[in-house]
Amino acid sequence: MKELMMDIEWESVECHLCHSRREPETVNLRGKPLVDGQFGYAVHPVICECGLVYLDPRWSKKDYDIFYKYYYDDLYRLEIKPDYGIEGVVKNMRVIWERIRSHLPGDIKNILDIGCGSGHGLKYLKEQIPGSSIFGIESSPQCCEILQSDEIGATLVTDDVESDWITEYKGFFDLIVMRHVIEHILEPIESLERIKTVLKPGGFIYTATPDMMRPRVILRDYKKWWEYWFRAVHPYYYSNETLFKTLELAGFYTGVYGNENEEIWCLANMDKGSKEPVSLEGLYRRQMEVLNKHLCLVF
Repeated sequence: MKELMMDIEWESVECHLCHSRREPETVNLRGKPLVDGQFGYAVHPVICECGLVYLDPRWSKKDYDIFYKYYYDDLYRLEIKPDYGIEGVVKNMRVIWERIRSHLPGDIKNILDIGCGSGHGLKYLKEQIPGSSIFGIESSPQCCEILQSDEIGATLVTDDVESDWITEYKGFFDLIVMRHVIEHILEPIESLERIKTVLKPGGFIYTATPDMMRPRVILRDYKKWWEYWFRAVHPYYYSNETLFKTLELAGFYTGVYGNENEEIWCLANMDKGSKEPVSLEGLYRRQMEVLNKHLCLVF
């Protein structure tokens, strides 16, 4: 495993949901700020008065870009993990397909997977939807090569989701998949608004992310669950309400959703219909109850 990335540049942020002028509360462990994150990287989780949990301060975009290109694969890439491998990645996409298949129209043509890795999950989706074309966004140079190989046969859209790729693909995709991606995005609403421009009218976006209301506390390889859960690469920690509100502020409206295996997932589109605005009322209290239960917080 590579040595830790050093000389991190830190930046402060505000809550993207309520833009509160109040200082967020520091997440504490037995009265002291929680700073121990996964793989030895420091983290600074806070909770806003609206209930959103996020890192403040967090790394600069420059440092995140460096990490994803040169460090991420070694630490996180599932395809190369001996106890997970390609079959594990396909299994994840199989779960997605079972969740959404009955809610999709029958004319899916173009599929985009953001953060697609090597593309083996995309290949599985193409097999389920004959005649479809598959596209991926991925920052790993090694995965980009596999994605475009004859083995997968996908089109690499870009290796940087913040680049100017949307101009070429406006209104192009019928289905966009974002599995465990939104918690990595530094500017969620702005990024989702850009992504929205490449979705066809009537198209769908699938999103899944770790569930902050149900953190994974029973782990095989960690005695201190928070050192697994809180990661420098996850600047945001969503509940149902904060995820759906983030999507709503970007112009996406959640249809079906679920909470399974410490994960939130939902299928959303641009059709507001008669849906009521997402409420964050009482969320702070409920989120604090979860944190107190699992971390024994003292403020």
